Amino acid sequence: MKKRILFIVALLTFQLHAVSEEGLHHYIKKYMAEKMHSPVTKIETISSYPIKGTNGWKVYFLSLDVNMKFGRIMRKRVVSQVVFTKGNKIAFSLKDKSNQDYKKILKPKVPLDAYDDEHLLVGNKNAKHKLLVLSDPFCPYCQEIVPKLIDAVKANPNVFALYYYHLPLLRIHPASDTATRAMLLFQKRGELKHLKSMYHLLVNPKEINAGVVLKAIKEKTGVKIKRVEIYSDEVNHALEVDKALKKRLMVTGTPTIFIDGLWDPTRTKYKTYLK
Repeated sequence: MKKRILFIVALLTFQLHAVSEEGLHHYIKKYMAEKMHSPVTKIETISSYPIKGTNGWKVYFLSLDVNMKFGRIMRKRVVSQVVFTKGNKIAFSLKDKSNQDYKKILKPKVPLDAYDDEHLLVGNKNAKHKLLVLSDPFCPYCQEIVPKLIDAVKANPNVFALYYYHLPLLRIHPASDTATRAMLLFQKRGELKHLKSMYHLLVNPKEINAGVVLKAIKEKTGVKIKRVEIYSDEVNHALEVDKALKKRLMVTGTPTIFIDGLWDPTRTKYKTYLK
């Protein structure tokens, strides 16, 4: 059993006098200490909201600083946990009508500060609908979906604002490191037209030589980028910002699309708002 799997998967409910956020935190700390023998030193609610169609259930996305025992050694770990509440009940798993666990179909809401000018790719920031995508230019699904998403927003700038965050999947696509860093440079320079081109570079996704990837970028965009530019403190910081949002939203794969703050597992909901 993996230590990071903290709670029982089956639906369990626990009677409390009242389930406030403070009460929930207290219960989780007690549960971890007594049942899992893993004391929690800090607990934070990342996001919470009512679940539509569940007659009152609410989801909480929690971040726990936990002391876990590995053999004879106690180690500090930061883990994420999804919990559900309704009235005086707490559940560690909740199924919908098709018997699918809501833990697999819900994610935290996008924080408002994620919709900043630095990450606005195309569209009008005052548009009716906000889209946010986390993407890797070498991900095959991203290559199929993201360019079309960009084109749709360009064609409907008063309907959508598209915010772009980088999620390079380096274990699968090592070349994404260099490509992503180059994309961040283009964003900071205001040369956003080149970002879409980065989805079709003629280079092996497993390429680890930055020089080879930069050459492919020059051939595709006509822009020569030096190695020293992509490893600047500014670029490194920007990558950390994107990585932090990925962690906060509990995202693991690409492309991940949020519309109006909520995760869209279909990646196509935005099409319902197209003219």
